[in-house]
Amino acid sequence: MLVRPIKPQSLLYTGMLAGLASLPPLSIDMNLPAIPAIEASLGVASGQGALTFSLFLLGFAIAPIAGGPAADRFGRRPTLLLSLLFTSIAAFSCMIAPSFQALLIFRLIQGIASGICILLPLAIVRDTLSESEAPKLLSRIMLVVAVAPLIAPIIGAWVLSWSDWRTIHAVQGGLSTLLLLLTAMGFEETLEEDRRTPLSMRQIGSAYAEIATSKTFLGFSFLMAFTFGCMFSYISGSPGLLQVQLGLSENLYSLVFAFTSFGIMCGSYISYRLGRRDVPARSIINRGLTCMVVAVAAALVLVLNGFVHLETMAPALFLIMMCAGTIQPNCMAEAVAPLPHIAGTASGALNSLQMFIGSAASAFVTFLTGYFTPALAMMISMACSIALAFAIYHGLRTGRTPGKLEMSPETD
Repeated sequence: MLVRPIKPQSLLYTGMLAGLASLPPLSIDMNLPAIPAIEASLGVASGQGALTFSLFLLGFAIAPIAGGPAADRFGRRPTLLLSLLFTSIAAFSCMIAPSFQALLIFRLIQGIASGICILLPLAIVRDTLSESEAPKLLSRIMLVVAVAPLIAPIIGAWVLSWSDWRTIHAVQGGLSTLLLLLTAMGFEETLEEDRRTPLSMRQIGSAYAEIATSKTFLGFSFLMAFTFGCMFSYISGSPGLLQVQLGLSENLYSLVFAFTSFGIMCGSYISYRLGRRDVPARSIINRGLTCMVVAVAAALVLVLNGFVHLETMAPALFLIMMCAGTIQPNCMAEAVAPLPHIAGTASGALNSLQMFIGSAASAFVTFLTGYFTPALAMMISMACSIALAFAIYHGLRTGRTPGKLEMSPETD
């Protein structure tokens, strides 16, 4: 029951949406320093702990397929309340997991619930703002969300300094519960009754058919997904690179990871400032992706030539993350812009694709670790992801991507 509605133009409203979007990075990055401890505690081989990320992202990828249509039918508020409830339950279940297999199951459930949570801020923004204003608010949200990867591993390392990895999941459950209470007491429905779509197989099929044939949606969604795959290859591979190969302590690892993740915040801020100056979103994407390709290539050259040192890798990884932070909010806005009447479903499909690619990238890093050093395994996955993103971007400009979208001259 609403106690006091939060005004949409308030900082608290932006903070609430940012908090919802921050649940996944908090659920992932808080666990990063604990991977070796989880492996030791539950008796699994080194490198297998990354499967907790893969299963989380798999659930994250599955959920929006149903969560998006549910949000378009029943409204944003009830969908959000139910997903937050299950996010909290799953996090507390991870805390008491008796085995590694049980932990993976609970992480899958946590990913499913979180996958519904994260798609709703984009739909809510699309409900309330115009196409020109939406990217600006999304950039502000992403700017706040970018703080999550900075503080999450530090919180995780701090918890490990006085407790164990199970307490990390208790903290995640507590944060989800706080968001649940805030939403229940202050969030008003943004989807009007006359804009809701019936929840039927025919309507869902029709919505997804429209999404699947939207040239703009497909092009920018795949571009965003493979950019995310590149970024998540680093996130999932960072414990192996920094803790195993470079031998950093949990606390030092969290600080280095926070430094590189600060790049996302810088990129989001750059995107926000450029948007305020009315620089077209596609132009921002063009510049950010070009820079990201160069940065990944430079990092790969460093690794292949044996320059795997903290002072060489950290700056390159910071630049890669900064470029990703610049690209992502603009891809989100461009992808959903032509589908305002099914924004929830479109947001779900967008997040599903993004997380499926992220899950595949994480699993690919785990697979490659069996054959290469952690640094090289991570960089191979990053290079493959950004190469696919660049190929899609090239297709967008020449009309040879899925849907044969041609980008306007404003991209150059």
